Amino acid sequence: MRHTRWTMPATLLTILVTWAVLPADAVASDQEAFKEFLNCRVVPRLGNPWDYTFEPGKFPALEWDKPYLVAHVLGDFPLQARWFDGELNEVEHPNKPGRYAYYVEGKPAEGPIIRRAGTVFCRPKYWFAWNDKPKAYPDFLPVDGLSRSTWKKHQEAIAAHSGRTVLLSILRQEQGAVLLSFLHEMESSNLQAGPMVTPVIRDHEYQLALKRKVLEATREIATLKRPRRSQNRRAPTLRAGSEEEAGFKPGAAARIREVCQNWAAESGEPFTALVARRGVVVLDGAFGTYDWGPLTRQTPSEMASLTKLVTGLLFAQFVDQGLIDIDDPVGKYLADFPTEGDKVVTLRQCFTHTTGLSGHEEWGGLHNPWLENVIANQLEHLPVGRVHEYNGMGYDLAGRVMEVVTGKSVFRLMHEHLFAPLGMVNTTLEEDLGFSCFSTASDFARLGQLLLNRGSYGELEFFSAKTFAALLPKPLGDYYPGIDKEWGLGITWMRQKHPDSGQEGVPQGATILSKNVIGHGSATSAILRVDIDNDLVIAQSRRRGGKGYRKHLLEFLTAIEEGLQ
Repeated sequence: MRHTRWTMPATLLTILVTWAVLPADAVASDQEAFKEFLNCRVVPRLGNPWDYTFEPGKFPALEWDKPYLVAHVLGDFPLQARWFDGELNEVEHPNKPGRYAYYVEGKPAEGPIIRRAGTVFCRPKYWFAWNDKPKAYPDFLPVDGLSRSTWKKHQEAIAAHSGRTVLLSILRQEQGAVLLSFLHEMESSNLQAGPMVTPVIRDHEYQLALKRKVLEATREIATLKRPRRSQNRRAPTLRAGSEEEAGFKPGAAARIREVCQNWAAESGEPFTALVARRGVVVLDGAFGTYDWGPLTRQTPSEMASLTKLVTGLLFAQFVDQGLIDIDDPVGKYLADFPTEGDKVVTLRQCFTHTTGLSGHEEWGGLHNPWLENVIANQLEHLPVGRVHEYNGMGYDLAGRVMEVVTGKSVFRLMHEHLFAPLGMVNTTLEEDLGFSCFSTASDFARLGQLLLNRGSYGELEFFSAKTFAALLPKPLGDYYPGIDKEWGLGITWMRQKHPDSGQEGVPQGATILSKNVIGHGSATSAILRVDIDNDLVIAQSRRRGGKGYRKHLLEFLTAIEEGLQ
């Protein structure tokens, strides 16, 4: 695989050098222009603004969606386009219906290589989407107290308008071309239905294969092995059992359940919760109801940034199998990134928020085939290894490394190497690695037990105890001087300060439960806390925190602690 270290384009260099003498508003204007450029896409120039497809015969011209902005930031430079069919043959004309892709490369004067790619669809000749009036039947949308009975009365009107909305969406954006390509291949390639046969995964893997081709990559595709069966021992798995088996006092489960019921009633926010110790589940229930219907233990909710922990657990398998080292530079795997110098980005930095990046799902996230190029184009701006700024982009960059190493979509890898082996049947992830995993408390508790077992679950060993130790939070100052934080690979300390710390005989710095509690925070207030010292897993899924969240959380954790024998 080629690696290209770029120098700053003259136009952009001039902007940076003159910032010190320009008025503040001018500096801000140039900074904003550069940030906006990073979101610029190369798109087909089509006959209709609502039509992202074309007939056989001729490919559409390609252009920047904001040409004047690109010229302002990088100057004028030509784009070299190459076209490929669904079998990755380079072609000059679309001769038959189906999936096609374009790869575009541009080189500003003395500047970075700009890479963009996209999927398009060549429709059958004389096929017009408007010939039919498709209806779409969306799941119930709980809008402003709307009841299911009212929704049902107007279902046909909703379906007709939703069908029009879906059709416009398909025709107006690249993801529509991704869907049409998938629909075409369902029949032509006799696709077999399954959780990993989706438009997103199929398109991601097509674009990954195209990337290898255009880069003339010589690195062999590596195989991430499935979790191995342990010959020596069987690690604990979550199971039903008594309070005594779990190491809880008699009546503890009833007390924890009562706290959960009061929490749901007083906050108005339903949730699912699971508490287990020594692998024995003492609480597994759904509490409260939605205005529009019941909540069950199988109802998934967004786990938000707990997704970062999931990403870390997948990455741990790459580390354990020697496919990637934690401190490898991403430039070892991704074109356009350096492998030496002060702008080297490492995998550890991706997971510990020290790349200098910010935000979540920027620049299209993993759905952008050349996300890594967009990030590389801004390296000169990034304080790599000098700041700790919480973000999801480092996780997406690490995900792209995992994809390039295996040639598989990271969303497929998640299912094959985590969700399916752990029996997480109510968990999905197909959007972003910094957030967006939907799951339940009982599913996520399996991840918690995996951590308690230091990498094993039942007969399966996902990674070794040594690799587990490498995931744990460590002082970042040991790696990046001046950063006074402790962080792990998707894992942080989740120590809950005792409300009476330093008072009434309670030691200063006392915590509820032990100090060795790991997990991650979540914008939806979902919970996964793993108390290593107490052999305890606590999981909760919910849509949002709701009223009095902090108070109820303290009561919940206190009830658990007081119930321990």
